[in-house]
Amino acid sequence: MNWRRMFYTGLMNTIIGIGLGLVMANIAASPYTSRSYQNLDRLYMIIGGGGGFALGWSWEGLRQLKEKRDREERELSQSAQSED
Repeated sequence: MNWRRMFYTGLMNTIIGIGLGLVMANIAASPYTSRSYQNLDRLYMIIGGGGGFALGWSWEGLRQLKEKRDREERELSQSAQSED
């Protein structure tokens, strides 16, 4: 597996997740002013970034595994045809 590619995809999705977290913080702005609600936008950014990284990392890993499986199946079918 190409770990650099997986890490890069995770980072790009982290950026997207942080952006979505900021958008959600502005859309779902809390009308409350207590201490637990003051840093809610930061929490949305952290959750969005972490979720984006995990989603991007696993998405790229699955894509690479699918390519590997397709390549192995193609080689297997070619070897079976050559034996006939």
